[in-house]
Amino acid sequence: MVIKSLRFSELKDRVPAHFETKGLDLVLVKYDDKISVLYGRCLHRGALMSDGYIEGDNLFCGLHGWDYRYDTGVSAYNNEEVLHKFKAEIREDFVWIEESEVDSFLHEHPQPFDRNAYLGVYADTHPESTEPYTGYIKELSRNGLKNVGHHGPSDAMGVDRNTLPKWEDIQFLPAQLARRPLMDDDSVQTSVIIGPNAQKPMLLDIPLFVSDMSFGALSKEAKIALAMGAEMAGTGICSGEGGMLP
Repeated sequence: MVIKSLRFSELKDRVPAHFETKGLDLVLVKYDDKISVLYGRCLHRGALMSDGYIEGDNLFCGLHGWDYRYDTGVSAYNNEEVLHKFKAEIREDFVWIEESEVDSFLHEHPQPFDRNAYLGVYADTHPESTEPYTGYIKELSRNGLKNVGHHGPSDAMGVDRNTLPKWEDIQFLPAQLARRPLMDDDSVQTSVIIGPNAQKPMLLDIPLFVSDMSFGALSKEAKIALAMGAEMAGTGICSGEGGMLP
């Protein structure tokens, strides 16, 4: 059995095209009168290879620039990195793909993408230690505090001691306990003023101020959205050099 995919005559020469079948993303590359059908996800972070570009003999991922030869799927940079190439033929102006090979690939490599979820097609397949809170941020954006509770995640026991404050990390400042500690639901004043003597002081609802990277390359609309989000949270952001609006 074979799977009917895209019309060959409508494909642009050496321009990657996306095709999805049975939840598997493929990238089709027409070159001259031939066709190459490769696994359509980058092995690095799972980006769609159809969103990439071809330069020379290589198909480059548009996210981080990983390269694979478009005719074989083998990376010229590292031959150990290979996009699986599927058997395909051109018949009646359509590209036909071997169905048994697709089924076998899916059996060995189940796809982790929930296409019905928000941005599920672009899920990160290989999270990295340099981005430790991405999953937590997504959880909060979807469910708020419903699943983690008012105080956030907590563990009863079994926490690695190296992740906890040590005695040498704590500085004791002796003071008189003149007042009892407040209860959990007691209201407190958290506002703070930055530049109280300035012509236009900044009043924050919470004593947190986010100092970010330079947003000079972002659009005017993106900068306004970030500023509005900070204002809604009761704080402010510092966009760095090049980030101010004209």
